Amino acid sequence: MKEDRALFPFTAIVGQEKLKLALLVIAVDPSIGGLLVRGERGTGKSTAAR
Repeated sequence: MKEDRALFPFTAIVGQEKLKLALLVIAVDPSIGGLLVRGERGTGKSTAAR
């Protein structure tokens, strides 16, 4: 099944330093279990999660 979504590299996330750090920490230590991402509309939450 092909998805029609654009894929962006991690380096395409501009700003959002806390979010990027949290994603890196989870990648290094999966025992953390998850990350809750919240914020205003248009801040890139869904793009970062993909």
